[in-house]
Amino acid sequence: MSAEGGASGPGIAERQAPASSLFQLSFPLFLHSVAMFAVVLLDTMIVSHHALATAAAVQVANQVAMVAFEVSALLGVGAVILIAHALGRGDAAAAREIAAVAVAANTLLGVAAGLLLAVAGPPLVTLLDTPDAIAGEAQTYLRVVAAAMGFNGYVVAATACLRGFGRSRTVLALGLFAAVFYLVAELVLVLGAGPIPAFGTLGSALGTLATRVAAALTLALVLLRGLGVGFDLHLFRHAGRRRIAAQLVSISLPSVADNIAYGGYQIVLLGLVTGHGVAAVLARGYVMIALAFLTLVVMAVSHGNEVLIGWLRGAGGTGTVQARALRSAAIAAIAATAVAALLHALAGPFLGLFTDDPAVHALGRELLFLTILLQPGFAVNTILFHSLKAVGDTRWPAVVSQATTWCVGLPLAVLLSSVLGCGVAGIWYALILEEALKAVFMLLRWQGRSWQRRVLFEPT
Repeated sequence: MSAEGGASGPGIAERQAPASSLFQLSFPLFLHSVAMFAVVLLDTMIVSHHALATAAAVQVANQVAMVAFEVSALLGVGAVILIAHALGRGDAAAAREIAAVAVAANTLLGVAAGLLLAVAGPPLVTLLDTPDAIAGEAQTYLRVVAAAMGFNGYVVAATACLRGFGRSRTVLALGLFAAVFYLVAELVLVLGAGPIPAFGTLGSALGTLATRVAAALTLALVLLRGLGVGFDLHLFRHAGRRRIAAQLVSISLPSVADNIAYGGYQIVLLGLVTGHGVAAVLARGYVMIALAFLTLVVMAVSHGNEVLIGWLRGAGGTGTVQARALRSAAIAAIAATAVAALLHALAGPFLGLFTDDPAVHALGRELLFLTILLQPGFAVNTILFHSLKAVGDTRWPAVVSQATTWCVGLPLAVLLSSVLGCGVAGIWYALILEEALKAVFMLLRWQGRSWQRRVLFEPT
């Protein structure tokens, strides 16, 4: 039976959720990933149609904003894990209370992230030695998107709660709604329509803000009517709920800190790319769209696997948890590598969607080929990293991941791209080795089974 089974009232989905399979949980999330890829693809086509400078400005700004987006997503990570564990032990009331705390606390974090982005984002664009032709527009984009962070915090936490309850189809439906809304807003605001002028980069930022507001309002209604979870900042007056918030931070912080640090790492790598000119920025940006889709494919499997492991672990299982993660890692690696090979085979048409610049095409094709080699290590690392997180082993994977990134990945990227003259391709060589090393480390940790001794602190 489906995880949702057509039920609308609280309690029904909770009882059905543990019967769901990896396919039932992951396939709707995969379709959601396909939809999100289509959105990114069409959005990039829209801003590129306005001007290549607009596309480059948005790409630089989004890379800078990535850190703020990760901060605004902080408690969603812990929400999935605690909700899944609560449902695994049959405590639906605790699961709903966790969801209420998560959405309220994460919204506040989103507001804080927005303030940080508004203050620090524009100067960071200057520090990256961004070409003058796009720096001003990138800074304008960041100032507007900063206002969306509070709404993004709510959206991320609410979506995570739905995943924890096994409502993957609801996530898919809401994702499709947001995708259509966003593309219409981008088309009108970036390119103009009727009496509305073309706003270019500013229009893209306004489209992002409008979409986050609409998504937050819709999700608030879904959580209230579907799960009985409202939005109440006063709940933090109760010690028990503050304790839940502390648990969410404890579980989420190592993983999200890893994502934030990785976002900072990507900003440093972007600084290496900007020195090669606008064509290099564009080629990297277009290939990053393909990488984003591949990441979504892997994360669709990872999210389903994470919920299943949470249910199994909450119910006291150990042996099935061990095998479940390894099967999921193999599935993700095969799927991501196959899709990467297909994208490389279609490199000409794919890059042609955005530009006919031969320099961009040549570099983009090379990077797409290297992306094939990147996928096996990336997929295994990602699945096992999140599997360890789902059983409560959060700090070791995060520390090892960051140590590998900053002590191996970054020095190697600088050496290959700048010192040895490999250019942007050198960064991809470094990423391939970095992800392969991380995969080996995560596999050794998972097979060592030290996580079996861990027990998550349960809310009361």
